[in-house]
Amino acid sequence: MKFLAKLALCFLPFLACYAGHYEDLLKKAQSGDAAAQNELGEYLASGGHGEIQVNHEYAAIWWQEAIKNGSIRALTNYGCALYVGSGVPRNEPQAITYWTEAAKRGDPEAQYFLGSAYCNGLGVMRDYPTAVFWWDRSAKQGNHRAQNNLAFAYAKGQGVDKDLKKAFSLWKESAESGNLVAQNYLGLCYFTGDGVEKDEVKAVAIWTNAAENGNVEALRHLGICYSTGKGISKDMNKAFACFSKAARAGDKEAAKYAEELRIDLTSPSSDTAKQKEQEVAPAKKN
Repeated sequence: MKFLAKLALCFLPFLACYAGHYEDLLKKAQSGDAAAQNELGEYLASGGHGEIQVNHEYAAIWWQEAIKNGSIRALTNYGCALYVGSGVPRNEPQAITYWTEAAKRGDPEAQYFLGSAYCNGLGVMRDYPTAVFWWDRSAKQGNHRAQNNLAFAYAKGQGVDKDLKKAFSLWKESAESGNLVAQNYLGLCYFTGDGVEKDEVKAVAIWTNAAENGNVEALRHLGICYSTGKGISKDMNKAFACFSKAARAGDKEAAKYAEELRIDLTSPSSDTAKQKEQEVAPAKKN
């Protein structure tokens, strides 16, 4: 308990201007409450979402205490700290050990991270079937990132038999949970008819929502729809606006489309240019 008392003294200045929940959280953590210790670690690691200064070292210490007291989520969080070297020396193999323990005990986040590690061969030998194994367990618990990754696995036939209908189903689940990457690929499924009946109008609706929420690829795809008139009325100006916005966000392919369209729109022979010329031309006097 001397250790916890010293840690509390270090942490108290951060909480000097905060009352209520976090004071209660600190007291519970000091008393050995594993859930509170884990939550306190998350609070420190995130900086209280802008309320305090981030302190990864103390976060890691609280997670270690929470692990001693049986917190499964703390195993996952401490594994993340080890994986990136946040507050502790970086140690990928040890991170895998913590994630494996948490994954076996049912934590969906640990299962997702473990699957990603096996997929990319980070800290372990690359093993796609094992990645699928853990993503599947995480996805069944509603983890939208695992659902998205598992959808890619089924779409590519990577670590599992290729199944476009299964990929579509998983992207749909993930998209409905707000995953923007999944929304983009769900739109592609409807646009191409992969795993579902082709519906370009629905694809445009999905991409519009994803683009409005910041998905750059969806914005580029929306530009293609406007430029081709697929799923929506053809509008080269709106297409150019989509490509330009995506280009400003760093999309190189969209930048290429925007430049090609800019040249076309400013060409004297283009219909759009002629229309603009007519709109701004002064009326002739009788």
